[in-house]
Amino acid sequence: MTQSIQHNFEIYRVLLENLSDGVLVVNFDGSVRIANSAFCRIFGLNKETVEKVLFGEIFATVEGLDEFTETVLDAVYNQHNVEKKIINLTIGEEQQSLALTTTYMTSDSDNDAERQAVIVAVSDITEITELHKSELRLAKVVESQLGELQTAYRDLETRNSEISTIRRSVRVARFSAFILVLGLFVGIAAWRIQPLDFFATVSGVASPGPFLNDTAEAGEPTLQTMVIEPRELNSTIALRGRLGLGQTEEITSPFDGHVSDIHVTPGQKVTEDDTLITFDTGQLATEFRRAEVQYIQARDKLSELENWASSDEMARARGSLRRARIALEESEQTFARSSFLLEQGIISAQEHEQAERSRTGRKLDFEAAEREFAATEDKSNEETLLVAKLEVDTAREQLESLEEKLEQSTATAPISGVFLEFESRDAKPLAKGRPVAQGELLATIADFERLSVVTTVDEVDVRKIEVGQRSTITGPGFPGLTIDGTVTRVSQRAVAGNRSAPQFEIVISLDKLDSNARDQLRVGMSAHLDIIVYRRPDAILVPIESVDRFGGQPQINILSQDTGTVETRPVVTGLTTLDSIEIVEGLTAGDVVVLP
Repeated sequence: MTQSIQHNFEIYRVLLENLSDGVLVVNFDGSVRIANSAFCRIFGLNKETVEKVLFGEIFATVEGLDEFTETVLDAVYNQHNVEKKIINLTIGEEQQSLALTTTYMTSDSDNDAERQAVIVAVSDITEITELHKSELRLAKVVESQLGELQTAYRDLETRNSEISTIRRSVRVARFSAFILVLGLFVGIAAWRIQPLDFFATVSGVASPGPFLNDTAEAGEPTLQTMVIEPRELNSTIALRGRLGLGQTEEITSPFDGHVSDIHVTPGQKVTEDDTLITFDTGQLATEFRRAEVQYIQARDKLSELENWASSDEMARARGSLRRARIALEESEQTFARSSFLLEQGIISAQEHEQAERSRTGRKLDFEAAEREFAATEDKSNEETLLVAKLEVDTAREQLESLEEKLEQSTATAPISGVFLEFESRDAKPLAKGRPVAQGELLATIADFERLSVVTTVDEVDVRKIEVGQRSTITGPGFPGLTIDGTVTRVSQRAVAGNRSAPQFEIVISLDKLDSNARDQLRVGMSAHLDIIVYRRPDAILVPIESVDRFGGQPQINILSQDTGTVETRPVVTGLTTLDSIEIVEGLTAGDVVVLP
């Protein structure tokens, strides 16, 4: 008998040593009874020095194991119910996540279970936790990139619509200019009308100009011509505005709570990533632990429903049905036997009726067991599984949201600049212990090293301005200084409160300034700016009067270099200036245009 007990103990010891999870058994007096190799490996302990030693002597003085130590001691001294939790520890210089379960070793004495020691089971889930966090970060990156692509697509569609509108406006302007010029020529012709000789050669009066040539020999009529030479074409819009800060970033509260500490003072210069404000996370940590418990419970419930066929409740229902079937079969056999004995006159009719009543009762019990088994089996239907999965997803999202807020417990400077406390009529001064609401604006970081110009433009010209266009800035407050800048913002909404025509805000960021230019500029100074809305360095320009329209198609008379005759060539026009019109297609450098 002793050898059998010893043999069984050896089997249990071998099984315990070969477990991948750590197991620790602590007596109620605080001494360590058993610690397997996996537990010692996880905590970096020597197995020979752990057993038979007080638990507090090993773990109470080790930094980073406070939560583990409190959980085990609480189970030893308070003997709470079985507890399952996930804890984060610092073992050596490594952060580890452990799944911890505490239960009790019991012995049966006079049919009463008596607790003898605490059993602590530990599983290392660090790798699983890191993989989960990596998946969350990757999902956020993919979501952010998808949002950027959608925004870029919407901007492209808006620009295409604006370009189409501008083209329609230009066509209307060209047609109006053509009608005006045509009316002017008709008036001049009516004033200076002369008899026409239809058999005379083509002639014209040459007037001096920078690009005119005489094409006839002496004594013959001349043609007024122009040789095409590409020139730079710029179209600008002149506006007035004021100098403002180049960039400001808002500091808001990440969650409801209190200010724990303020590390800077208003007006102090800070650099990027400097710590500004620390928030108290006590209440948030409590909510996080509660959400973690809810998530674990929901996850365990889902796991139980997914494995419902092998659950304890299904086993009990299946056992009850089996016992009811056996009892029914026995009562059927008893009834059949009593019927035979009654026919033989061996038993009385009363005993037979008793057997019949017993059979009827067992049949009712069997039917009830069948209904109970069906109801128990139905607890894991598709609808119940869906509800359990939704509860797990909701608990996980809540847990992740609280975890993200905990990571934002310290507000840092997003850019380098000056720390400015937010001031308003109802806002309380920023101080230690002050309550804050989630999303509440607390302060701003202003970059005084880079400036911008803020102006407004009417609803006609706002369609011509786009982000990225260049601009030149001058002003009466900094005479002799010309600054270059770039359009960085075009508002999609008119300025509120403007009683005149709708105005839209435009922001132009100034290029990097040297110290001399920076000393001359002050926030709030007035500024004059010219925004280049169209630029073409090799544009082909011809006088407006040289473009004729026949059937709605613009055309120009060209002098052929080979034959010396005048040809009519269709063209595509572009931007129109005060005295010239751009030719987009139909002419090339070196072509000779015949002027009217």
